[in-house]
Amino acid sequence: MDPKGPVSASLFFSCSADAFAPDVCFAATELLERFGVKVGAPLSQTCCGQPAFFTGNRKEARAVARKLLRSFPDDGYIVTPSGSCAAMVHDGFPVLFRDEPRTLAAARAFAERTYELSRFLVDVLGVTDPKSPFTGTVTYHESCRLPKGPKAGAADPPRTLLRSIPGVALVEMEEAGRCCGFGGVFSVRHPQISCAMTERKIERILATGAEYVATADMGCLLNIGGMISRYGYPVKALHLAQVLAGAPRVEEEEGPP
Repeated sequence: MDPKGPVSASLFFSCSADAFAPDVCFAATELLERFGVKVGAPLSQTCCGQPAFFTGNRKEARAVARKLLRSFPDDGYIVTPSGSCAAMVHDGFPVLFRDEPRTLAAARAFAERTYELSRFLVDVLGVTDPKSPFTGTVTYHESCRLPKGPKAGAADPPRTLLRSIPGVALVEMEEAGRCCGFGGVFSVRHPQISCAMTERKIERILATGAEYVATADMGCLLNIGGMISRYGYPVKALHLAQVLAGAPRVEEEEGPP
C-alpha cells in the first residue's frame, strides 16, 4: 500500500497497552496525527491471541484472532505500537488459519495492512525527523519479537528515528537484541530464569549510563520497567512512542522508590 492523498490508519493498540500503559496509545496517536494521519481506534478490538498461541491453545487463539480481524475496517492502514503483536499478525495468523482458506486470505490481507509504529513512520510516511522535543540520554532495547519482515517492523527504524531527535543522545548497550526474559507466558512458567534474564538486561542498560531505556514492544516495556521500579534503579523505561512524541522529562522523585 502506498499513500495517495490524506492517510487514515486504525490504531491496533494491543491489550497490554490498553490495560497497563494507555499513555503509549495516546503518544502513538499524537505522533501519527503530527504527520497528518487521521487516526481511528476500533473499540471492539481485544487481544491478538498471542498468549493462547504460545501456550499451544490454538482453538482459543483462533477465536480471539478472528475477533480481531472482524474489529477493523476492511481497508486502510493498521498501526500498532507493539512489535510482538505485529509479529503475531504476520507470522502467527498464517499458522492459525492454514486449514481455513477464506480466513487465511483475510488474515494475509490484514497483515499486508499492519505495521509496527516506527516502520509505518519511516517506510510509509517517509518520516526522517519525528519533531520530538524530548531531551536526554537514551539506550534502546531491541525486542527479540520485533519482526524483521519488510512491513511488520525491524531494528533500524527505531534507531533511525531516535538518532534524528536533536535533544537525544543514543547510547548503544551490549546485547541490545538479547531477550529481556519476558517472552509472554515464559515469564510465568519459568520465573527464576526470566528474572535472571531481566537482571542481565538491566545490567547492560545501567552500564550505558543512560537516563532512559526505550523499547518498541509492550511486553518488554512492562517487564524491564517493572524490575526497574521494584528495585529503584536510576533509569526510566519508556516506550519508543513516548520518546518520539516528546514525553515530559521524568524528574527524580524524593523518597524511596
